[in-house]
Amino acid sequence: MDIGYLTLRGKVREKDEDSLLVLSSAFAYEGKEDEKAVAVLADGMGGGELGEVASRIAVTTFRNNLLPLLVSEAVDGNMIRTGMTDAFERTNAEIFSYSKNHQLSFMGTTATALFLYGKRALIGNVGDSRTYVIDPEGRVKFRTRDHSYVQELILSGEISEDEGRNDPRRNQLTRALGIERTIFADISSMEVGGGETILLCCDGLWGALSESELRKQAIRGESAQETAKILADEANENDGSDNISIIVLKI
Repeated sequence: MDIGYLTLRGKVREKDEDSLLVLSSAFAYEGKEDEKAVAVLADGMGGGELGEVASRIAVTTFRNNLLPLLVSEAVDGNMIRTGMTDAFERTNAEIFSYSKNHQLSFMGTTATALFLYGKRALIGNVGDSRTYVIDPEGRVKFRTRDHSYVQELILSGEISEDEGRNDPRRNQLTRALGIERTIFADISSMEVGGGETILLCCDGLWGALSESELRKQAIRGESAQETAKILADEANENDGSDNISIIVLKI
């Protein structure tokens, strides 16, 4: 497994409100190999207060929740799903409590998270940060669904995907961590057979690149770190109006 990551402020924002977490572990014993990885990308809400604190709370909470599972030799899918669900719920509670204790009116973050173990991946998200799974031929095998007003319009057939990319309401979220007392995260499980490229990215990246550009660069022969830099630099060149963050895992 090859892992790369990058976050940059873009051309306009005064500060970078994104936070990233990347953890991996490997055991080799009796001719067996046990490799796992955790990746979390959180995009603090720029229209709110202390978005950078909210995103940092998110990655810290996920680290504390999932690290024991990452280093354990005896875990299964149910344990990981429970840990992932709990991480989203605890993150929401932590940010909501911080906001109330500091008398903030609007503080939140998106988050998308991955737990990779053996030939399976568990993927969760709240908000509009995305996880893509791209097969070796460049086809999108999986993509998280945004929790946004525009995504609801797309699902109802009122606008197309292409129209949604340029819709001025694109940043209106219907779900985010820390805004309400309770939260529900979308969590999916899937097989990874090998050769896939997994991308976790904020809207500052996927909103600046077409899906064909994203797929094309993801399957190039560069290392995961080089792929992350190419994609981030292209997004910044094409737009750069938002923070740009990405985590790349090449399986």
